[in-house]
Amino acid sequence: MEKVNESQEYYDGLVASDPTNATAWCIRGMYYNDNYGQYAEALESCNKALELDPESGIAWYLKGVILINTNMTDEARLCFENATRYDPGLAQYLPFIVDNT
Repeated sequence: MEKVNESQEYYDGLVASDPTNATAWCIRGMYYNDNYGQYAEALESCNKALELDPESGIAWYLKGVILINTNMTDEARLCFENATRYDPGLAQYLPFIVDNT
């Protein structure tokens, strides 16, 4: 648990040090998505990343993953469409995600 708390402080500090960095917000969102199902916090970070960079394919992809994790499949599909529009290389990861919904 101590390592998780240290990691959380790290990712929170990442965005605190540069709140206009969309990538930092996206990385923070990944952390929260992957740790203890903190999906609301993950989604908030992801939305901030998209606010700063609406054409971030990875942020759209992450938002789709978070929405899948919260059983919001229809909304997730729209996010995955945006993800591949802005970053066509992400399409290779979609069959796995979409097939598991």
